[in-house]
Amino acid sequence: MLTVHGIRLTNIVALLVLAVCVLMAAPASGSPDIREHHRLPLENELQFLEDPGGSQDLKDVRGRNDWRHLDGHTFNRGYSDSAWWLRVRLANDGTTDLERFLSIGYPVLGDVRVYALAEGQLRNSWQLGHDYPYSQRPVDHRFFVVPLEWAPKETLDVYVRVRTDSSVQVPVTLWDRETFRSHDISANTLQGIYFGAFLVIGVYNLLLFFALGERNYLYYVGFVFSIALLMASLTGYGFRYLWPGATEWNDQAILIFICGVLGFAGLFTRRFLELNRLSSWLNGFALLVIAASSICAVLSFFLSYFVLISVLIPLVVLGCIMAFAGGVYAWYRGQITAKYYVMAWSFVLAGGAILALSKGGVLPSNFFTDHAAQLGSIIEVVLLSFALAQRINVERQLRYQAQSETLETARRLNRELEDRVRERTQELEELNQRLNELSVTDELTGLRNRRFLDAQLRQEVERARRTGRSMAVAMLDIDHFKPVNDTYGHQTGDECLKMVGEIIHANLRSPQDTAARYGGEEFAMILPETDEEGAMRVLERIRQEVAAASVSYDGVTLRMTLSGGVTIQRDAEAVTPEQLLAEADGALYRAKSGGRDQVCVYRPHAS
Repeated sequence: MLTVHGIRLTNIVALLVLAVCVLMAAPASGSPDIREHHRLPLENELQFLEDPGGSQDLKDVRGRNDWRHLDGHTFNRGYSDSAWWLRVRLANDGTTDLERFLSIGYPVLGDVRVYALAEGQLRNSWQLGHDYPYSQRPVDHRFFVVPLEWAPKETLDVYVRVRTDSSVQVPVTLWDRETFRSHDISANTLQGIYFGAFLVIGVYNLLLFFALGERNYLYYVGFVFSIALLMASLTGYGFRYLWPGATEWNDQAILIFICGVLGFAGLFTRRFLELNRLSSWLNGFALLVIAASSICAVLSFFLSYFVLISVLIPLVVLGCIMAFAGGVYAWYRGQITAKYYVMAWSFVLAGGAILALSKGGVLPSNFFTDHAAQLGSIIEVVLLSFALAQRINVERQLRYQAQSETLETARRLNRELEDRVRERTQELEELNQRLNELSVTDELTGLRNRRFLDAQLRQEVERARRTGRSMAVAMLDIDHFKPVNDTYGHQTGDECLKMVGEIIHANLRSPQDTAARYGGEEFAMILPETDEEGAMRVLERIRQEVAAASVSYDGVTLRMTLSGGVTIQRDAEAVTPEQLLAEADGALYRAKSGGRDQVCVYRPHAS
């Protein structure tokens, strides 16, 4: 068993890999009811537009009609000179005040402005971003977080403007305060494990350098600390804890630490793989990378972030590929230590390439791509540390370690494969469920459609017949709806239909009640185990709420009334679904003929 100063290395690597896997794990997630969500990603609710010149203000973009819906993924436009606007409408449908946090979980955006409008009037605005002092933030957090408040039945329109030299990624999430605090504590703890691992590894190898005098340990320590500081800059911890007032240093720190990673990696690689004796062209390339990183570090004081990052990202990817190729070549030439080097750079190559492609907009921004570099880096530094440690261990211990790590890798890959199969199976099941739901749902109002109503009514008639309990069937119709479409257009009419559908749905008493859009402006309801008195209470409440509500669209405010008819199936009488619908429709006709804005009950002998 391979050990370093009495420490079993396979145990260390297992613990570190486990800690990283825990660090990388995270739960997955009309307008949603925000009261019911403790954590609500808003990718499916956002609209966005581009302001190429960055000159438009809130008043200008509110008047534009070219807003586009986001495709369900995190908003990501790579590196762009444009200003980008996002907006979302969030409503408090409850009867009490509501508070939430709106977070933008990408901490290196340069200029972020958030506006909250209530009833079309600006209520609050915030100016955040990497380019402004940390103390300016309304919430003490490494992400950009603003507090939102709603009065009962109030709707907020939230606009976000982003302009940055870094990659344009805007993951927007709505949190309740307790969930946000709890999640933040967990995230900080796990990130502390990540940075703590780098600190322990760096200090340990620095002590080895002082003890052994081997320069490779010093180059390795520089490499480890450069990665840790780069990740601290990218994740926002550096700005929060290390330089909260140094706004100009924010962007430059990322460039400096990338150059540090490149430079120390080149120095370490040259000495570790003995490139001066192995290959003149590989040695020349390593020297070129070292020189280029030094030049870029100096230029970071003079050139813009956008210009220099456009040079550094390809250089990082190319450097990783060439370092990996050099390790493979050294391994082929019989260097025993090269195998560990190759394993380490396999992870950093994959993680770095994924992160670079994500920031460039080639890959979508998600939890995996955002943390690929962290996962690859921690595994890489662990493996490189083991590669250095093997120089003070015997050949037998090295072979045993290689076998153990290969077995662990195979198990991890098997677990990942099983997880992927399970995830794909679950996704297919959820997709089938969503498709079934869509097939029986009216797209405009969100109520059930006539196809579902007919099937449900047959089942409820049979059940009422078996149990001997009464059941109510109702038909509802918006009064004078055709002139609304003819006068104000179908879009205004659609808004009226949606409003009535929401009121009907809100008055369903239990999951057994069914409401459907029957056709046009007509709705139907099935109320199992309901007598005439109970049905009239429900329908009168719906009628009164519709009469009290109003619809505002395109500068027009409308009020509507509703007529209804209801019939009761009693004493297990032998009736058909068609007969019940006809009776309810007849009662509706009486309500219409009797002056509208009323609900009538079907009477067998009523004309």
